[in-house]
Amino acid sequence: MSLEKIINANRSKLSENDLDILGYILANKESVVHIGIHDLSLQSHTSKSTIVRLTQKLGFSGFSEFKYYLKNEKKKEILPEKNNLSLLESDIKETMSLITQTNMHPFCEAISLANRVFIYGTGWGEKKAADDFTRNFMSCNVFIIPIPSVTELNWNIDSFTKNDLVIFISFSGENLELEDNITKLKLHGVPFCSVTPLRQNYLSSQATYKLYYQFTQLKIDNDPDKEYNFFITLNIVIDSLFRFYLDNYF
Repeated sequence: MSLEKIINANRSKLSENDLDILGYILANKESVVHIGIHDLSLQSHTSKSTIVRLTQKLGFSGFSEFKYYLKNEKKKEILPEKNNLSLLESDIKETMSLITQTNMHPFCEAISLANRVFIYGTGWGEKKAADDFTRNFMSCNVFIIPIPSVTELNWNIDSFTKNDLVIFISFSGENLELEDNITKLKLHGVPFCSVTPLRQNYLSSQATYKLYYQFTQLKIDNDPDKEYNFFITLNIVIDSLFRFYLDNYF
């Protein structure tokens, strides 16, 4: 989703001052991706805390995630110049960069302390990644309970407690069938983690913990209704989390 669409989707939350700041950012994208929050606050004549609150209104965790999104959006503008193999190399490099920037301790600690850990993948590729996640952690005597479909999630949602942990893997992060369940989890204080591509999405905006990977859509044909999703970088994130847990919590 482009920054303009994100702004429009969250227009009701934004003040006139917010729109002025966003106007500056839109007009100076090339330079904003290379500066820190202090310099941006000076150039846009506002405070650092105002910028952080603005990015959170747009669904980002803070300025760092927002800036990374801007860099990624800029790269998408030049994708036609790249071939598919170089796109894979770029996605892997960006995913590894995201992993090194992520503090995995809170999530891994939550796994180690939870009474029960559940995992749910929204589609075929996500379920396969969830199976790998479950298998990997079994080697550490951490037994994760896979949820086969949203039907079984609905069956059990009211039994989850604040001492459990739920992990959602979703390519879009915009799964309407999950929204009521996410609301229930938040109302009952049940912690949950999202694993999604790096982009603004409902699931990660609500999650207690969040992991991101980089994915670039491949143009295999000219049919706009066909979406080709591949999961190499998702599997890298899953494996990296497991290795971090192995190094620090086992």
